Amino acid sequence: MKIFLILTTALLLIACEKVGVYSKFDDNFESNRWVQSDAKLHEFNIADDSKVYDLVLCFSHVYDYQFASVPMAAEITDPSGKSEKVNFDLLIKDSSGKQLADCSGDVCDLEYKIKENVKLEKGTYKVTLSHSFQGPYLPNVLGVGLAVRDSK
Repeated sequence: MKIFLILTTALLLIACEKVGVYSKFDDNFESNRWVQSDAKLHEFNIADDSKVYDLVLCFSHVYDYQFASVPMAAEITDPSGKSEKVNFDLLIKDSSGKQLADCSGDVCDLEYKIKENVKLEKGTYKVTLSHSFQGPYLPNVLGVGLAVRDSK
């Protein structure tokens, strides 16, 4: 089972590594629990401000997740220091209860566009990903990441 989990996580890393500016995936969750105080910080540099970009959350969870959605937030700080907080519900299942993620065995990988087709100025950005699940941790999380890609 561990080998399967490692291979599936590797596939997610490859999926999150599509051509882009930045990609990082954290899969260091003890007992598959994302502790509420463990916000994930991502820093990346934009060198070409003539393009438009997508900021994409990569979320990996155990199959048949017990929640239909997860309350999330992304705090985006631009090179000038200005911050914007984007709150969203990460939909895990549709209204009929069907999984929205791509699942292989017990592992499901989901992508969500936090920002789409945005113009980013040159410089260093910081994006902090967090959840506001009611409880000390969000269960059955295998990994969380961020990808910054050219919009197509």
